[in-house]
Amino acid sequence: MWEKYVEAGSVPEIIRDRGKLSPRYIPEELPHRESQIEALKSLYMGSLEKPTRPFLQICQVIGPVGTGKTASCIRFGSAFEAESKRRGIDLSHVYVNLKIHGASRQILYGHIAGKVAQRLYSRGLGANELLYGMLRYLDREHKFLLITLDEIDYYVRHVRDQVIYDLTRLNEAYSDGALNVFGIVFTARSTEFHGQLERAELSTLGRTFMEFPAYTSTQLFDILQHRAQEALNRGAYTDEILEYIADVTASPPVNGDVRYALDLLLFSGNLAEGRGHDAIMPEDVRRVHGETYPHVTSEDIANLPEEERVALMGVVRALQIARDPYVTLKNIREMYKVVCEGLGEKPSKEVEALVQDLHDRGIIEIRKLTKIGMTGAPAQELDKFLSNLMDRVRGTYP
Repeated sequence: MWEKYVEAGSVPEIIRDRGKLSPRYIPEELPHRESQIEALKSLYMGSLEKPTRPFLQICQVIGPVGTGKTASCIRFGSAFEAESKRRGIDLSHVYVNLKIHGASRQILYGHIAGKVAQRLYSRGLGANELLYGMLRYLDREHKFLLITLDEIDYYVRHVRDQVIYDLTRLNEAYSDGALNVFGIVFTARSTEFHGQLERAELSTLGRTFMEFPAYTSTQLFDILQHRAQEALNRGAYTDEILEYIADVTASPPVNGDVRYALDLLLFSGNLAEGRGHDAIMPEDVRRVHGETYPHVTSEDIANLPEEERVALMGVVRALQIARDPYVTLKNIREMYKVVCEGLGEKPSKEVEALVQDLHDRGIIEIRKLTKIGMTGAPAQELDKFLSNLMDRVRGTYP
């Protein structure tokens, strides 16, 4: 695999700042997403003219994985917050990754309320108490809010409750005073989740959305150039290397996922450093690409709670010893216990829920409880890949 092979003597430094290639880094410039950010500004900036009675504006941001949805929403939210403060409006942008903070309505509303003011959060309060307590606080303190809920399609599949109904009808439901929420931005990979919504939810959510298409090879090259200049040392890469990574990423089965391109650049740099080279070579990229799986990126692993990471290792190792491409839930439950014993951790009793969550995140495939697998990934190599990736995530991201 592509772990670092540290040789004797000094190892040339190719990567100057690994954080600039991480999925959690949001650069100041987002090439080829300027028009989408401008569209968000045109939708919301006008509401700052009459902030005392803002109209709740709902927006859907739709696009495949790795198309810059999250980065664009966060970059826009920061700009909107800064412009609001420049005009003397006390507004905050709250971004929520529903894969991390969306286990239930109570957890979600508690997280948002805690971002507004820490004292608003209490484990003893129910979901509605948290939500309306926050709205009363905003009204009383003359504060305002813009909310981005990332991965709403995952939330709808995984939790299946009335969050969309609650939030899109705040204007109707909150009658105590002014509704100081300018808008809510929902992001999703596609509009397929609409099919799981009630008619009333669809009505207030609306059918219009802002589209984020997959990046082309040329666009990926521009993005990689920007990131390489920030993250790598001069002379450690060539335009030809970046073009190769862009071409690989733009082609099936990756289909333009910029997260994969950044992983490929980072891991190729790690491999080249470990070999004692002073620049990334085509062979480094070929080797990493051949041992990496497009449907599992460092962002996917970084966003997994620790319990799900251990459960994923249980799935992978159950597949490794199986003769068939699929394993049963019983196989996974037994291997999960073995993995927990090896790590010195107490096994969860909710193994089925953990496996279902991995499926909802698009990491594993469930045909039925007797047919669970990971398409297109040799289990032995995937075991090594995930072990490396998990170690790397733990060492790189807090």
